[in-house]
Amino acid sequence: MNDITEHAPKLEIKWDHNGLLPCVLQDARSGDVLTLAYMNAESFHRTLDSGLVTFYSRSRKQLWVKGETSGNTMQVVELKLDCDGDALVARVLPQGPACHTGEKDCFFQTLHTDLERAAQLKAEKPSPTIGWGGQLGQLLEEVRTLLQDRKARKPEGSYSTYLFTKGLDKILKKLGEEATEAIIAAKGEDKNALSGELCDLLFHMLVLMVQKDISLEDLRRVMAQRHQKDEHEAKARDTQVRLSKPEGCEALEQRLMKQVDTALHRDLTRALEVMYRAHAGQKRHGGKAYATHPLEVTLIAVEEVKMRDRNEILAAVLHDVLEDDMKTTPQQLVELFGEDTANAVVLLTKMYKRDGTPKEFGLQRYYDGLRSAPGWVKAVKLCDRVHNLRSMAGTGLTDEYMAKYRKETRNNLLPLAASSVNQSLLKAGDLLLKELYK
Repeated sequence: MNDITEHAPKLEIKWDHNGLLPCVLQDARSGDVLTLAYMNAESFHRTLDSGLVTFYSRSRKQLWVKGETSGNTMQVVELKLDCDGDALVARVLPQGPACHTGEKDCFFQTLHTDLERAAQLKAEKPSPTIGWGGQLGQLLEEVRTLLQDRKARKPEGSYSTYLFTKGLDKILKKLGEEATEAIIAAKGEDKNALSGELCDLLFHMLVLMVQKDISLEDLRRVMAQRHQKDEHEAKARDTQVRLSKPEGCEALEQRLMKQVDTALHRDLTRALEVMYRAHAGQKRHGGKAYATHPLEVTLIAVEEVKMRDRNEILAAVLHDVLEDDMKTTPQQLVELFGEDTANAVVLLTKMYKRDGTPKEFGLQRYYDGLRSAPGWVKAVKLCDRVHNLRSMAGTGLTDEYMAKYRKETRNNLLPLAASSVNQSLLKAGDLLLKELYK
């Protein structure tokens, strides 16, 4: 591996107080994480010289070549140092199992699995990078990696060295020039000339990315988010079925729209659509359309508690959709409204009704989650309970049931507002207190 070390940038490795550095082994073909061990300076250089991963054993106090005894050696493809200089990733070609137990890797003991997310991941179809587009992406990454090396070493005679030495203003000037030349070429009919100018533009874009520490993954992530958002909006437009709003909802919805900032109307409309679908055909005690309940809860939050934040309003509208509709998933809420809103709805949901946890344990988990939830999430829950208490009369519920419900509210929900400095939570707590002791 001498040819690699000769061309490696001069980066500072920060060994710990024992002179060690953690190194993660990663399968270069599959990307799987195989194991973690430690190197010292000697084993690091032995790895570079031999091409086989060599570690330092902290228990035996000596060097050891990975797989030396078993034959399951690890041939190094690439060594990567992290941004802080205190950890390595070795991309390797394994010659057998990485673990002494015979397992493919050392991380085969599962401590926790989110079954719902795992099922969603399993259902997703992989999208391998194949074909000419995938090859271009791989080539761009190779060029970007080379430019990183040039920026670190600045070899004489290199055009990229010239750009990095001159700095950002020169790079931006060249990028502007190449963009202009691409535009001029696009006005003509010479396809080859335009292709060449676009390649020049791409190269100088990569130079700028390296200068500003932007990776292709940064671009992919932003583009994927935009594409995903466009797909959801297009799907909503293409498949939207005009929902007939249950009796009593139209007036409540119009009242709500007048109370919130017009900038929120688009998200609020989408939340209402999700809510109407989730509660379609459902009734509350007494026969009233269930969809009136989240609207009333949101109006209590907005009009009486003075909650105005986007996440507060959307969570109030959506607070029962996961509990009452198994087709609606937390991931869908993340994609439509963001993680803050989705996480709030999960906290407001008795998830044991979805995941099969025994009720006793599920309720304990539910109240534990509420106790550690942000103040605004607790306030939404108290608004929900205020409306439930206000709407109990005349529904046919027994006195015994209502007494038990009030006791559960006093024991588990009223304390959420105790000693709080959150104004919304304090106001919601006052409303709940009044309903309990009417």
